[in-house]
Amino acid sequence: MPEKIAARFRDEWLARVVSAMPEVGAAAVEAVRAAGQPILCHALIDEGKLTRERLAGAVLESLRLQTVTLTVELVDKMALSLVTEKVCRRYGVVPLRLEGETLELAMANPLDLVAQSDIEALTGRSVLPRFALPNEVSACLDEIFNQEAAIFELLEKIGTEENVEILGDMPGGVAGEEEVGSPVIKLVNSILAQAVHHKASDIHIEHEERNSHIRFRIDGALKNIMSLPSRLGTGPMVSRIKIMSNLDPSIHMRPQDGRTKIRLGGAEIGLRVSILPTAFGEKVVMRVLDKRVAQVPFEKLGFSPETAREIDLCLNATQGILLVTGPTGSGKTTTLYSVLNKCRAEATNIVTAEDPIEYKLEGINQVQVNEKQGLSFASVLRSVLRQDPDVIMVGEIRDQETADIAFQAAMTGHLVFSTLHTNDTVSTIGRLVDMGVDRFKIAPGLLAITAQRLVRRICLSCRAPVPEDDMDRIVFKAMREHGLPARSWKGAGCNDCDGSGYKGRVSIVELLVCDQAIKDLISTGAAEAVIRQNAERAGSLRTLTHDALWQLSEGNTDLAEILPYLHIKDEPAAAVAVAVAPPRSGGKPVVLVADDDAIMRLLARKALEGQGFEVREAADGEEALTRISEGAPDLLLLDLDMPKLTGLDVIKGVRGTLGLPGLPIIMLTAQAEDQSQELAFSLGVDDYIVKPFKPGIVTARIKAALRRAGLQI
Repeated sequence: MPEKIAARFRDEWLARVVSAMPEVGAAAVEAVRAAGQPILCHALIDEGKLTRERLAGAVLESLRLQTVTLTVELVDKMALSLVTEKVCRRYGVVPLRLEGETLELAMANPLDLVAQSDIEALTGRSVLPRFALPNEVSACLDEIFNQEAAIFELLEKIGTEENVEILGDMPGGVAGEEEVGSPVIKLVNSILAQAVHHKASDIHIEHEERNSHIRFRIDGALKNIMSLPSRLGTGPMVSRIKIMSNLDPSIHMRPQDGRTKIRLGGAEIGLRVSILPTAFGEKVVMRVLDKRVAQVPFEKLGFSPETAREIDLCLNATQGILLVTGPTGSGKTTTLYSVLNKCRAEATNIVTAEDPIEYKLEGINQVQVNEKQGLSFASVLRSVLRQDPDVIMVGEIRDQETADIAFQAAMTGHLVFSTLHTNDTVSTIGRLVDMGVDRFKIAPGLLAITAQRLVRRICLSCRAPVPEDDMDRIVFKAMREHGLPARSWKGAGCNDCDGSGYKGRVSIVELLVCDQAIKDLISTGAAEAVIRQNAERAGSLRTLTHDALWQLSEGNTDLAEILPYLHIKDEPAAAVAVAVAPPRSGGKPVVLVADDDAIMRLLARKALEGQGFEVREAADGEEALTRISEGAPDLLLLDLDMPKLTGLDVIKGVRGTLGLPGLPIIMLTAQAEDQSQELAFSLGVDDYIVKPFKPGIVTARIKAALRRAGLQI
């Protein structure tokens, strides 16, 4: 009879190593072989003949190979991206990390030279083998590549019974849907349903090295909803969103913008999608456009009776222009749509020029501005004037040409509505003049200007009055001086508001009515301070402070929400301002450099300190706001793309939450696109410099910005 061939272990290479160990020996190895065990090392460890530590020591001593205790957390995403799942499973390997031109590789058989040679050819890197127990390699690969289990676990936690239907261009669904697995589709649909249920305005998908985070913007504040492994958040989830939005899933290094619609519970919800490459993956922001928001009746906007009455008078005018101003996210679009709905009638021809059209309105002719196709606001507006309009809405006045046409229309029998990015009503006049609009057009054309902000509304279910003894004395006095009941409210937190004390948002509005006296001051070139003083004296200006105090006394919001917008004379600064330390007085000018690139911060520091500046540093957006709240610098030099909070988020925090409208901000970024610059300026930056920078230019612009702010340099 032929001699029976001994079975081979899957880790046969270890037989020689452990046979030489006194505590194991060849007999123990043959006993395991005779028992038919497939993996020698695991059998010996289970029998207690060997420990992991002793095995690692023997492998190191005999073969000069390091041993790793393999977990998913050890796996670097960049290293993993170099080797396919098929190759990893074929050879029993897990890429650990990439160090220059060397790929560190955990291997169940670190002596497999064929595997090493193939992976070196595949990746173009030299392989540094490490030993890992075979079962650990298999378990790690299953955890890395078996995404469905992780997704179903997430769905159990956040699952929704509501059916989400994607309204794509192709019948029966969205083109390319088969490219993404069903669990990923269910996960994305569940997130969308949750966002609509919570009335979120935006959905953020952000990535760190190991995790991705889903955040909703609810009532103006970002709230963490869930975390998931980055391999899910950066890969299939982003691909699914791209497919939904008719974007190219194969493009990963360029920003992309798209749109899609979903049907949820009988309602159609629009999604405006923005995808931006970041260090750890593509960041996704989806603006949730619920058509029901655009149908809010004018009476439900929460305006005070006086403000509502004055705006109503403007809507009944036969011609003129009403400007709605404020920063991004202050509710300007909702206000304008509500106004348009109020103007809508069978006998009225309403035409809009928008970029983009956020909500489709019945009975209103909406035109999409498209700069690439030659459809600018100005060109669309010229065509609109030939369409016999009664009411015209211009999404935004961005340049002199658009402003000139809008004011010309306002003086020739048309009622015009538009928006402008300014901080208050009176400064809007100066902004128009700076654009190049003649004062003789501004004065007769203007009906009124509003400047609004959004604050969180107190939850009505848990609202309670604040005892008089606990009210801020300065605010209490100011309310009486403004002729308002001196009272305040606070939300305790309940199930209806998820314990926050707030539910929904309400506008606080500054309103300047342009009566004849104000028009005369505009025509004669009066200074902004003079216009404001005369308007307040004559009652033509209802200030943001007055409206904020009115909302407080009515119990619509609380003191913490309106605090950044209160400007009360002769009060201690700490009583009516966010707790921000005052800026430096005397000594060197202080510049805060906020950039996540340490080398850029170092270069900026050397350039600025050489010119006599004191330099402070922040490594991300969140740290920048913290440093400013601890002590405001004289100027903020700010990067655009940063972790935790972007440069744009920092600007909003400085101008809004921290209440520092006068702090000079210069954006120093590699983003050279016109859209980025335009958005930054609209939020309130004073200058925009594109990297790489010349130190002399940067310091010169910093000095110019400080001089404009009134600081002697």
